[in-house]
Amino acid sequence: MDSTAVLERLKELHKEIELDAGKDPALVGDDVQPIGGLGGFDSPLIPTVVRGLAKAMGIVLDKDARLRNPYVDGNGKKLSLKAVADRFCELYGKEKKR
Repeated sequence: MDSTAVLERLKELHKEIELDAGKDPALVGDDVQPIGGLGGFDSPLIPTVVRGLAKAMGIVLDKDARLRNPYVDGNGKKLSLKAVADRFCELYGKEKKR
């Protein structure tokens, strides 16, 4: 899985979230930490973003699948969008493709 493509789609999703929340989408960049760094994003949106990103990347997730959180590392540290993209590839890169 190409983390650059994942990052670009992830930024698009976060820009949409910021616009919908009436916040500034220009703040969405590679180095921003979405959790705490973007006014329109909070943890209840994580499953929606993960499923949307998976769909965009052609990854099939079972409807009842327990989703893993790519927004934090194994120690619970909040990640930048670039690191989220890398973590998403790590967590979901081996899932079955459409």
